[in-house]
Amino acid sequence: MQRKKQNFIQGAFILMLASLLVKVIGAFFQIPLLNMIGGKDSPAFGMFSAAYRVYTAMLMISTVGVPAALAKMVAEATARGREHEVRRTVRVAGSIFIPLGAVCSVVLFLGAGTFASWIKSADSRLAVMAIAPSVLMVAVLAVFRGYYQGRSNMVPTAVSQVIESLGKLFIGLGLAYYAVQHNFSDQAVAAMTVLGVTIGEVAAAVYMLIQGAITHRSSSAVHALDDSVRPAGQLAKTLLSLSIPITISSAVMSLTDLIDVALISTRLQSPAVGMTAREAMSTYGIYTGQAINFFNLPQTLITALAVSVLPTIASARAAGNHAKVSKTLGTTLRMTVIITLPAGAGFIMLAGPILRMLYSQGTELGGVLMGLLGFAVPAAALVAVTNSTLQAFGRIDLPLVSMFAGAVVKMLGDYFLIGNPALNIMGAPISTALCYWLIAVINLFHIRRLTGSLPPIGKTVCRPLAATIGMSAAIFIVQRVLNGALSAAPGTMPDKLITLACIGVAVAVYAVLLLALGAVERDDVLLLPKGEKIADILHLK
Repeated sequence: MQRKKQNFIQGAFILMLASLLVKVIGAFFQIPLLNMIGGKDSPAFGMFSAAYRVYTAMLMISTVGVPAALAKMVAEATARGREHEVRRTVRVAGSIFIPLGAVCSVVLFLGAGTFASWIKSADSRLAVMAIAPSVLMVAVLAVFRGYYQGRSNMVPTAVSQVIESLGKLFIGLGLAYYAVQHNFSDQAVAAMTVLGVTIGEVAAAVYMLIQGAITHRSSSAVHALDDSVRPAGQLAKTLLSLSIPITISSAVMSLTDLIDVALISTRLQSPAVGMTAREAMSTYGIYTGQAINFFNLPQTLITALAVSVLPTIASARAAGNHAKVSKTLGTTLRMTVIITLPAGAGFIMLAGPILRMLYSQGTELGGVLMGLLGFAVPAAALVAVTNSTLQAFGRIDLPLVSMFAGAVVKMLGDYFLIGNPALNIMGAPISTALCYWLIAVINLFHIRRLTGSLPPIGKTVCRPLAATIGMSAAIFIVQRVLNGALSAAPGTMPDKLITLACIGVAVAVYAVLLLALGAVERDDVLLLPKGEKIADILHLK
């Protein structure tokens, strides 16, 4: 069991490293891009973000449920020794979802103007057209990723994610720079920028096709412990019955994001708030380019954990290994809390200073919005993990219900809070926090009902929370002392050095408190590279 647990954590660790690298690459893309085409005086970044939201919604409809559903089926078939069924399942998935991706790409390209008008951003039409082919590429990636994740091999997924990001960085940023230097219109700048996303997806899909061909040749002789193979029709029915509810539950939030774009723009332009269309899109660009960009950082790490937990729990349940299910669930929830509690606290306390280190404009508003999103960070991470857990338990209907409830809260919150002139755009992160906490609480309730209990709250929540409180106190003290000593003006080099010092102290204090409070176990550290040596150095038993 220890070896299987190692495979689970190592797979999650690989994806976390890849996700972290992707976010670093993304920062090298987003930060100069926002400085180049964003801010209060330019709507181009808002158009880029709006087009990306349309693309994400179409992606949700066509392929989002595929990796999770396919990974679950592959993991279960592998646990039973049905290698022939694994191959047929992958072929069935490809025959369904790759043509669907192609259709969605065509619809998105031909209907770009209509989609842009629906989200109250008609000028985003060219950007939507430029990103349309990406849906087909991601459909190809989804099938391969589902297969490899079901095998608990996270390396191909990780590599493809890095390739996507590098394409966006070098090509997207290069095209944006070219467009700005040649005085292209805002619409053309947004379209040129988003083209980098499409080219990155093409490169990642080509890599995955090559990787798939290599895997196929190296495993041509299949040794199955069980020669049973269900008919293609039955496999297709099972795959769709799994993927459609997952898709719908994910699409609920993605479509809510689209409504979010329209509501933010519409409510900011309402008589009560009184912004022009250009001001509203510029404000939206600051919200997505600064606050949401950082909000997604811890989520990418937890998404890697959620991707790994689904096939692990599914295969353990298929093999009747309930002890492994319980252990995996406990480890996953504890790691989620350990990662996201300090991240959320850091958002609340250091949002403005962090943004001033990286951006030249819009940081005052961006800092307020990012600080408010700090309250949503742990909840959003719990949603990702608990959704995957419920799906692994075969209850794909439950996340659908909770996500729908959260979406309703999000839309109502946006409408009433953003329309309040005292809050305006600040209503968006507030409603996001309310949305995710509602979903997380509902999901945890269902997991407790299905399993009979949740992991101990003291080890899972209270110890990381105590370490986070201590870390926050250290940030407060260091910030006050250094600001008093240096009298640093916002955005100056001393101000940036103070922020770096606060982050360094926060990391050190949190790590020490985690160890002192016993929040990290030896088994957790053993699953890291050189884990045994690290555990011995830390005297973990």
